[in-house]
Amino acid sequence: MIFKKITFLILLSCIITNTSKSDFKEIKKKAIINNPEIIFPIPNNLNRCQTKLYVPPDFNRVEPILDVQAPTGYGLDNRFDYALNRFSNFSFPCGGGNPEACELVKEVILNWAKSNAAKRTSPSNHEDRHWNDTLTVNLWVASPMMAAYSFAKQIIKIPVEEDKIIKEWFEKIVKKNKHLMYGMTYKQGTQAMGVPKRAHNHALSSAIAHMELGILLNDNTQFRKAFKNYEAAIKYQRGDGSLPIETRRGGRAMFYQGRAMNALAVIAIIAENQGYDIWNYQYRGRNYHNLVKFFIDFTENNEIVFKYAKEMRSPGPATNYKVQDLRSNSGSNWGWLYAYATRFPDHENIKRLESWSKDESKLNNYQRKILYQLKNISKKGFGSASWTVVEPFCHFTK
Repeated sequence: MIFKKITFLILLSCIITNTSKSDFKEIKKKAIINNPEIIFPIPNNLNRCQTKLYVPPDFNRVEPILDVQAPTGYGLDNRFDYALNRFSNFSFPCGGGNPEACELVKEVILNWAKSNAAKRTSPSNHEDRHWNDTLTVNLWVASPMMAAYSFAKQIIKIPVEEDKIIKEWFEKIVKKNKHLMYGMTYKQGTQAMGVPKRAHNHALSSAIAHMELGILLNDNTQFRKAFKNYEAAIKYQRGDGSLPIETRRGGRAMFYQGRAMNALAVIAIIAENQGYDIWNYQYRGRNYHNLVKFFIDFTENNEIVFKYAKEMRSPGPATNYKVQDLRSNSGSNWGWLYAYATRFPDHENIKRLESWSKDESKLNNYQRKILYQLKNISKKGFGSASWTVVEPFCHFTK
């Protein structure tokens, strides 16, 4: 394992030096997997990672859930969210290099694979339950379990036959829940008209799962799929940095802007771990930095999102578009900041946030929330990893 990690770090440092300025189109077409099976490397410095197994395995059963039964309206199959929370008691310390936790990760995943768990039964019609079933699997099963399995592969030895069973199940659930939305565009009747649906947060989640699967199987075609989704989200943002698909959603406009930004950050980090810098990809001046700027602009003046949010497209429980649902302790809202601030500490976006700390009495509630997260980056993690795949405190920061 030590040799594998040293080899990975040497290779990564060389590749990033050579490819950080590569044309994004070349990466999208020709990127290859340089570090098979390593989705997120276990850090050398584990100070920010959970390394201890706190929950006894007998009291933390993560039993397979055989069928996906998401609602037809708003929402997902929350049984899988509950299972992921329990699974995280093993996957977090495994990501911190704990061998016992990694053995438990392997046992859980092998049990789910042998049970053919997370089977989707809804039709592939890109409507109703199909949206919710596919996101349930990609978000709460495929992506976090593949990342955890990658951690386990870095720490413990897994028998060839077990590895085969697990990878075949991963391939099955990722492809069965494919929702990349290629060739689909929003039509009239929405502010997102003309925007390709592959920029939707559901499609980004599916893209992450394909990217991870590609790394586990050493399949370059699967690995490259996510770049097409990433490109669409960056390319079709508005000039102010808002995402047309996400900011339509009533009181959850910024909730979903943040989730899409998390998904894009995950794609960029996984690409980075394979030697490709796509953080600075831009199209006619539009880039990830603009998304961050809009988020910060919103915290300073929340009214800037009202003209988009008032469309009230699938707002869930947040039916007042003038009150944005941003939970202060959720990695799903703020995980992207952990990645961004530690990679671009001198960017004007971060300097702007830091300047607010001079007189916090003048800040509104949204500003206090984002400033709290910025200050928290060097202190502690979220304790959850829904839209971030892994715990961002450990695996997003540099």
